[in-house]
Amino acid sequence: MPIAPHYDWRGLQVVIAHPRDHHGELLFRYLQHLGCMVEVSWPPSLLSNPSVDFLFCAVDEKARRLLEIYSSRASTAVVGISDPSNAATLRLLQDLTPHAVLNKPFEPPSILINLVAARANLRYQRRLLSKVAKLEETLRSFRRVELAKNILMERRKIGEPAAYAYLREQAMRRRVSIGTVASVVIDSSSVLSSEIG
Repeated sequence: MPIAPHYDWRGLQVVIAHPRDHHGELLFRYLQHLGCMVEVSWPPSLLSNPSVDFLFCAVDEKARRLLEIYSSRASTAVVGISDPSNAATLRLLQDLTPHAVLNKPFEPPSILINLVAARANLRYQRRLLSKVAKLEETLRSFRRVELAKNILMERRKIGEPAAYAYLREQAMRRRVSIGTVASVVIDSSSVLSSEIG
């Protein structure tokens, strides 16, 4: 059995959610040969170990919940095990998003290809999620700055450029972001409003 020369798979936590039939046994033996710590879970249930590196899971209605949960995690690479001749499997694949798909019948080289693809797709997903989180934080910060500018304009009777210049100056003086200064202005305004009210 060939082993990928560029990856060290030893010690990775792998769960196989698939019956112990010919395909399940082949997958189990091959992953053990790579040095992975392999556990079989069938019928599928929510995994007791949350730090699973790879989940090989039958694309089956019984395993739908497991696939939904682990496909959305940023810590587990999910490989769906699909039977292309089964129409229900193909329908499930439209709803679920594994990082790679291993089609039956399969041989050891296709297991290795899917390990590499799933790991790469998980890393790509992590990068995208990180970018989305940064964009969301930027948008929240922009909204805070806009609100803080409006508060300053109303309270100090100044124009928008002067309000923004004030926020920027305070941020530079305190060596924090403009969003942080904006949050302080908003919080202070809320406290004052509640005391006046």
